[in-house]
Amino acid sequence: MIYNLTQYLENAAEKYPEKTAFADDERAFSFAQLRKAARAAGAEIARRVGELRRPVAVLTRHTVSDVVMFYAALYAGCFYVPIDAEAPDSHIAARLEALSPALTIEPESFMFPNSDFEGDAPASLCTDSDPAYAIFTSGSTGAPKAAVIAHRSVINLTEWLCETFSFDSGTVFGNQTPFYFDASVAELFCTARAGATTHILPRKLFSAPLRLMRQLDELGVNTIKWATAAFRLVALSGLFKKYTPQNLKTVLVGGENLTGKYLSLWQNALPEVKFVNLYGPTETTVDCAYYIVDRRFADDEIVPIGGACRNTGLLLIDGQIAVRGTCVGLGYWGEPERTKLSFVRNPFIGEYSDTIYLTGDLAEYNSRGELVCLGRADSQVKHQGSRIELGEIEAAACALEGVDIAAVCYDKVRSKILLFYEGAALEEAVSEKLAGRLPHYMQPSFTARLDVLPRLPNGKIDRVRLAAEGASL
Repeated sequence: MIYNLTQYLENAAEKYPEKTAFADDERAFSFAQLRKAARAAGAEIARRVGELRRPVAVLTRHTVSDVVMFYAALYAGCFYVPIDAEAPDSHIAARLEALSPALTIEPESFMFPNSDFEGDAPASLCTDSDPAYAIFTSGSTGAPKAAVIAHRSVINLTEWLCETFSFDSGTVFGNQTPFYFDASVAELFCTARAGATTHILPRKLFSAPLRLMRQLDELGVNTIKWATAAFRLVALSGLFKKYTPQNLKTVLVGGENLTGKYLSLWQNALPEVKFVNLYGPTETTVDCAYYIVDRRFADDEIVPIGGACRNTGLLLIDGQIAVRGTCVGLGYWGEPERTKLSFVRNPFIGEYSDTIYLTGDLAEYNSRGELVCLGRADSQVKHQGSRIELGEIEAAACALEGVDIAAVCYDKVRSKILLFYEGAALEEAVSEKLAGRLPHYMQPSFTARLDVLPRLPNGKIDRVRLAAEGASL
């Protein structure tokens, strides 16, 4: 029985010692090499920290060395917290202050003796309810908080992904997501569980989609689990008119709502590929809902998130998605009051305590019984006496020719709907076409074309900044 994530690496190192586990553009580690390096580093972390279940901050640069330190922290009986090493100093300092880590590691310069654990590692003293990692998430408020996730939650995710999508020793992942975002967790542990290989793709490749796709083929990548932003970027690049990857079999996407416009561009180029739309906040261990695409969608249609992942329950409470099950995290590190606001008792069960997580995302079931995410609860506004979803306006705008991506904000002070977009379409044309698609009360009061919409480090649109800029117009 697996109760600690290091057991996946132990098993893989025994079964596939010489097989490449993780590789970046400079080096590669076999499973045996990864285990040896992680155990040695783990011994040093345990010596320096001297306690179990303490946070170890890892300043990540998206390399194999990061992976070594994540596993090392787990071997030491601690939990890892990835922080972007290339972020501004103030960003890093704020997270370290909130975390108060027992140790902060720069993987490329972390020095440890050529030692190893004798007998059982401290990890064996932990249970599956102990923390495995914490990842900072700002949510809709902009204030960062570290969501803590237990070993059992990651094991639950890993087993489900490997069994549902048949990940095995022939699976080759192409990792896009930075390690300080939770979507990367799946590859970190599915790789060891399945005896697969993960190639860590350098960020610079995503500014050159043709080189990116050729690199996927050169590396033999057959499975990708990318953020919606990266999926959308490739779709809009025009790449598929010049080149289509030859090895891809499974494409998993998640992070933001996906519309038919972008999915169709991939489907047209790769009709034999299995596409999967995933949904899940950081607080619910990456993914809690999924939809295996089985049809085509209109350009302005939101692709469903389907139904619950195995061993997971989804509830709709006043239209808001609530999640229950093993995937639900342990709360926010050092933030008991904020934890109480989102991790609450299931109101439908009174006989015992059943903790659910309130996501803040609105959803509804379509005519097929599939769950469709409508957007954030704080993006639902009352305008001209009608309650509307800003995401519906965005989907309508994104479907227009010449609009690559759109974002809608609401100015409560002036009661105005503000539409911003990237693309070649003229503002007047966009407004005119939307007038024919949307009822009058949903039509934007202001439309502006921007060269580039402001974005967060994960590629999502920075709506807080956009709203602030819109308020000054």
